[in-house]
Amino acid sequence: MNSSANEIVLQGLTLSEGIAIGLPFFFPTVEDQVPKFAIAEEDLEKELDRYKKAIYKSEKDLRKLCLNLEKEDANEVIEILKAHLEILKDPLLNSNMERKLYEERRNIESIFQDTIYEFKERFLGLSDSFFQDRVKDIVDVSKRILRHLSLSKDSKFFQVPFGSVVFSKELMPSDIAEVNNNQVSAFVTQRGGLTSHTAIIARAKGIPFIANIDTQLIGKTEINSIIVDGFKGVVILNPNLTTLKKYQKTIKGKQGLFDKLQEIAHLKTETLDKETVNLFGNIETQSDIDLLLKYNASGVGLFRSEYLFLMGREFPTEEDQFNVYRSFVKKLGKLPLVIRIFDIGGDKNNEYILKQNKDLANEMNPVLGCRAIRYLMSNEAILISQLRAILRASIYGNIHILVPMVSDVSELLFVREKIQQVRGELEKENILLPKKIPLGCMIEVPSSAIMSEVIAQEADFLSIGTNDLIQYVMAADRTNPHLSHIYTASHPSIIRLIQMVVEAAINNHKPLLLCGEIAADAKFIPILLGLGIRDLSVSSRHLPLVKDAIRKINLQEAIELTKKALKLTKKEELQEFIQKNYQERLAAKN
Repeated sequence: MNSSANEIVLQGLTLSEGIAIGLPFFFPTVEDQVPKFAIAEEDLEKELDRYKKAIYKSEKDLRKLCLNLEKEDANEVIEILKAHLEILKDPLLNSNMERKLYEERRNIESIFQDTIYEFKERFLGLSDSFFQDRVKDIVDVSKRILRHLSLSKDSKFFQVPFGSVVFSKELMPSDIAEVNNNQVSAFVTQRGGLTSHTAIIARAKGIPFIANIDTQLIGKTEINSIIVDGFKGVVILNPNLTTLKKYQKTIKGKQGLFDKLQEIAHLKTETLDKETVNLFGNIETQSDIDLLLKYNASGVGLFRSEYLFLMGREFPTEEDQFNVYRSFVKKLGKLPLVIRIFDIGGDKNNEYILKQNKDLANEMNPVLGCRAIRYLMSNEAILISQLRAILRASIYGNIHILVPMVSDVSELLFVREKIQQVRGELEKENILLPKKIPLGCMIEVPSSAIMSEVIAQEADFLSIGTNDLIQYVMAADRTNPHLSHIYTASHPSIIRLIQMVVEAAINNHKPLLLCGEIAADAKFIPILLGLGIRDLSVSSRHLPLVKDAIRKINLQEAIELTKKALKLTKKEELQEFIQKNYQERLAAKN
């Protein structure tokens, strides 16, 4: 490779955070063209038997993989593979295959490939990205079956050199599930979404993953080294010596710091001048709770309950939900579990939702459409089922209910009314319930921030969802890499809105929690504390780093810093101010 090649920086979408340095490995995503040939009538039964054996071997593969993953406590990955097992048993698919074989009298793998292709063409035309991700599970299973039909059973990852950065147009969930963490240092793909199964598995394994990168362009570029920065969402081709050394130092520093922080996880989360900050975890799975307890967090500040249907093919029943909520809250003991009711809609529709609400598939702008509380108010049965499950589980621990996407106080009051209705029904069924379950409101829409004084009078607690709040205030899609310079917390409007919400919470003596990416940003934490935030909720993996950052901040200095920040009127000024302060703190520490 030419070591003098120019450095190229590509902006993508982070699906799993982390930093990696390595050489590229281009992973093929399209199976070799399956040959087509006629089958004699007397051999049709043998051909069908070949298909059944491929199904059996595929099922055996997946069960073995599930057993291996149980040793890693990768429960969320196992649930995805269980969904794959259900696909293998689908009677419609298998009866279709048998019918086509006898009608068309050609080799079974060609019939199978055509069947899967028809399925893809029918459903990938839908605008809903979540449903497209579910189709990928079908394609994933089909490739496994085709490998057995062609007697090629090994995963292509077997060929990947140690420490490679894997590039592919698209990756399947079981591809990543089979990967050894030491074998692959990062994934980079052209396609992929935050709610996709591939992203969920990569996060569970702690492997950096960036999507929305033109992998064909990279394949034509002469490369001697690659850096994947999953924190900034960038891929750096042929980094120069300065960039390379900087990232090598960062990786070494992060690992050393992380090892050190695990040793001090038992210490209090407090500032240098002894102001206590409550540090909570955002969770999606039970393994997140294990990590949260390991790092001595104050509880769960945000459980994204829609994960329950993102992981499955069917919508969760009341009993399904009750069992999950109960297991979570029992594991937490007295620590709080804040359950955000289903944030359905946007890009988070599944097959059940699309069947019940066909208009959702055709929404021109789903992020601004019928999602979260808006959807639940139009589909009361789903809300009632979830509230019943939550209230039933609440007797086992400290559960709080959080309402997402509130744009008007009437939406919060609607949920409170339904909680009272469900409480009455359950009491008639002689089900024990706590006297009170706190009801909170997410502040993530400009109207709710502006009306936070009124909302704080009706809610038991407030929670600022900064990811969506920034998106809606700045009118910038947070998944669009071309708008990353606009989608930023370092804008005067954002810190002023947060200040407004803090004042509303204080005036009404209501707890206030802030969750979102800026809560885990060491540069921004002094500003948040200076604004009056005392409860933060971050990804469980970030807990040690955020705790360390808080313990190095003097609150009085942070308050003075924030007063100066609030006087700034330009985005560039605020960004420079925050960055300069951060660099000064690092220099003082060293």
